Amino acid sequence: MSLSEQEQRALREIEQSLLADDPKFGAAVAGAGDLGGFGGGLTLRGIALGVLGLVMLIGGVALSQQSLWFIILSVLGFLVMFGAGVWMLRSDSATGSGFGGMGGGRSRKSAASPRASKMEENFRRRFEGQ
Repeated sequence: MSLSEQEQRALREIEQSLLADDPKFGAAVAGAGDLGGFGGGLTLRGIALGVLGLVMLIGGVALSQQSLWFIILSVLGFLVMFGAGVWMLRSDSATGSGFGGMGGGRSRKSAASPRASKMEENFRRRFEGQ
């Protein structure tokens, strides 16, 4: 579903205002719009690693009666699962889409900056007039 010209213009304005407010943030997400961003692939890779670790863990536990070397396979499986979880959590917080970027329990009113409230007011005024 494509955006209308007005929606595309509004989106460009929002992007420009965000980049002007925080250039560091703009540099961090500069390539995020290409091919759906890196968040989806990163999550898919993390899930795949988690599943691989789970298979290694279960396989090692199931085969641990045959040889003690399979216990090492179980431990490695756990470490792969743990590493995949940490990797996905760190990547989400770096992009700001994880639970860490939700304000830490502060109310919405106290977290709003004057610029954000002005943008919200402009947004409401624009769509109430139509």
